[in-house]
Amino acid sequence: MKTQLPSLITSNPEAGLLLARQLAEKLQVAQEQAGNSVERPGGMNYSLPPSVPVEIISSILFYAITAANNGWTARESQR
Repeated sequence: MKTQLPSLITSNPEAGLLLARQLAEKLQVAQEQAGNSVERPGGMNYSLPPSVPVEIISSILFYAITAANNGWTARESQR
């Protein structure tokens, strides 16, 4: 599986939040697909743990995007 990752550099916090949401949705879909293809030992039907809500994934990714953009303060001070 080849995945092309976008740059985390965005022009403002709103764009960063949108990017975080898009990445979180892609990640959640990939996790669901991977979870459906897992074989259980001996054919047993063990319950899988609940999935992480997209809002939590998005908030973690937004923190990483904010760090990558230095909190957007450097660009805003140059304007």
